[in-house]
Amino acid sequence: MKLTYKKTNVKPENSFLARQDTMPCIEQDWHFHPELELIYFLKSTGTRYVGNSIGNFEEGELYLIGSNVPHLFRNHREYYNDNDEEGAVDLIVVKFKSDFLGEAFKELPETKRIQILFENANRGLQFSKAATYLVHTQMMGLVRAEGLSRIVGLLKILDILSVSENYEFLCSNGFDNSYKKTEKERMARIISYLNENFENKIELESVASIAHMAPNAFCRYFKKRTQKSFVQYLNEIRIGHACKLLIEGKLQITTICYHSGFNTLTNFNRQFKALMKMTPTEYMEQYKAKIQLEAV
Repeated sequence: MKLTYKKTNVKPENSFLARQDTMPCIEQDWHFHPELELIYFLKSTGTRYVGNSIGNFEEGELYLIGSNVPHLFRNHREYYNDNDEEGAVDLIVVKFKSDFLGEAFKELPETKRIQILFENANRGLQFSKAATYLVHTQMMGLVRAEGLSRIVGLLKILDILSVSENYEFLCSNGFDNSYKKTEKERMARIISYLNENFENKIELESVASIAHMAPNAFCRYFKKRTQKSFVQYLNEIRIGHACKLLIEGKLQITTICYHSGFNTLTNFNRQFKALMKMTPTEYMEQYKAKIQLEAV
């Protein structure tokens, strides 16, 4: 299995991802991401690979995977044999960074147990049925919550899990995430550069030099690690920033286009619609309508 970096797409109006997925089967690669991940299997069975551990997973199980820990949950073979049952897999995924409430939050004495939970998650955690039962209602409600209720809901879940001793480590004691020390550092430099410079014109040669690679080798490397081309990944960063500016409503769409790193309005509109399935204007109007509806 080849290890890839997986970008987490969080809506501009949210600080973390929480969703419920139903599908015929789980389609994933052996991957990692900077966010911690809570995975709650409502309906699914298969094999799990977390760090240096391999085992089975079943419905009703809850896992917490630490930041940058490689993992893969893959269904059993029968799920992939002409199975078109949409609800064969039903799971809840919550992805969040340890500092999603800011660095100061991590230093509060009241959050010490949660920080220990995050540290333990670096070996991968599987919670007991008793602990999972205690957060079932909160997990189901979190995917439907909006606004401040989302943050309160996640904190309640983390608080309950942090005081529970009913979990087991998945990775062996002393597990060393070697990928974190090698390839992760290279990818971190690349992603950091893109996040800091996406508003400007970015030459392929400049990014390749950060990875100490020739341009062609860099493109192959980047596609292998992210499953996306360099241009596609860069456009997603730019469109994400554009969505944030559209929500704020302080700038005209033409200005947002250039502030997001696009050279022409035509290309901006084309890339925005390809990714968001709507025009910038439609996105802005849809968000305004949502806010008005919530205010009623």
